[in-house]
Amino acid sequence: MIKKTEIIRKIPFFSNLSENELLQISQKFIEKEFKKGGYLFWEGEPATCLYVIKTGRVKILKHSAEGKEIVLEVVTPGEICGGGAIFSETQYASARAEEKSKVYSLSRNDLLLLIRTQKDLALEVIIFLGKRLLQTHEMMIGLISGKVEKRIAALLLGLSEKHGTPVREGIKINLKLTRQDMADFVGTTVETAIRVIGRFKKMGILSSGSKEIILKNREKLKELVKGV
Repeated sequence: MIKKTEIIRKIPFFSNLSENELLQISQKFIEKEFKKGGYLFWEGEPATCLYVIKTGRVKILKHSAEGKEIVLEVVTPGEICGGGAIFSETQYASARAEEKSKVYSLSRNDLLLLIRTQKDLALEVIIFLGKRLLQTHEMMIGLISGKVEKRIAALLLGLSEKHGTPVREGIKINLKLTRQDMADFVGTTVETAIRVIGRFKKMGILSSGSKEIILKNREKLKELVKGV
């Protein structure tokens, strides 16, 4: 079983803490469990906690004025959600458990106290937020511009950077995504997502099965995103 401190150390701005510092901070995290379909928090409600996933899978969602569900991110063990607690009093999106999930939560008050009293930690938080802002900006450019092919290419590149590991054939995306999930990410129909993935397979850009996607040509995806 993975220790609580090992999970918390995976939070980027806690990764360089000493064992003693990590042990002290870990005592402030509270374990919570959510059933499949349960919401960790809702968009617009007070941002009271930062969460790190222990087990399971959580989707970060927004809903359009028409009620359409828009998937912003899929969060897996060792990753955080509710990061709005660092810089906002309200949650900018909702978080729903896609399977039975356990998380550790840190109250916003405890988090802000740590940031105020530990300069090194404050700097790590700034660096983390800067990287996330850049990643989000780059992905959003791809997702809101151009054809569906460009949006799916941008999505696959982003997922490969966040969830990818090198394998013999290329980069394996270690995240179980259905074609419906991919369609929700880029705002298209599942039929269109299936057609685009099929086209990418024929082009030799990727291989995919029911449970995995392997990117075989990331450079070609980058060209598609840039419109080359």
